Amino acid sequence: MNTVISANKANCLFWLGRYAERGYLMLHLMRRAYDEVIDVPVGEVPYSDFLEKLDVYVSSEFTTSYQMMAQIYDPNTVTSLRSIIEFMMDNAIILRSEIYSESFSYIELCRDLIRKKADSKEMNITELQPITDWLLAFWGSIRERTYGQIYALLEIGRLIEHSDMIIRFDYKINRLEESWDLIKKYIKAEPELFDMAKVELFEKQINEKEKYEKHDKDYKDFILTILNEIVLV
Repeated sequence: MNTVISANKANCLFWLGRYAERGYLMLHLMRRAYDEVIDVPVGEVPYSDFLEKLDVYVSSEFTTSYQMMAQIYDPNTVTSLRSIIEFMMDNAIILRSEIYSESFSYIELCRDLIRKKADSKEMNITELQPITDWLLAFWGSIRERTYGQIYALLEIGRLIEHSDMIIRFDYKINRLEESWDLIKKYIKAEPELFDMAKVELFEKQINEKEKYEKHDKDYKDFILTILNEIVLV
């Protein structure tokens, strides 16, 4: 590693990468869930399957529209899109000198839009499309402007989050294997950032392809726990 980064900033870089990827994927998955329930009378179709995959419990007394709004805008719901973007901003403020103004500005745009749409109680999720565009632009800016340890930590965070969401939302095993292969490049280059015992255990578990394809909850919870303990920052 060719740059010295404090432990606090290393942690912030890792989590900024995770939150940026989570926001991007969450919005994609929420649009898909929104499309599935948009033509159904309010309250007749639970939003619970989407929320269950995120380990979110919502009482059945709440309507689908209430659940969707909370998952998008509620600042007190830690898994909401708004909370994810606010967490991104918290980390970006600490890292402004590391990620530079252009990258920072894309997160600021996301934060301002989600607050504006929350205030107006916007129900049309397609109005949040600019957030997707800005997050893509954020990663493009990061790839152009950051190097060494700074870039590695951001990218490791992104890939760990990407793998986490692949597992939660039952994507095919080949998608997880592709993501894991990219993570392994960083494991080889930056071994001090990883718990190697957990790395070996995770690889052993995802080689159990039959278990993965069955979507067994206990197995899924186990590999998610391992995945989220692999990085040491």
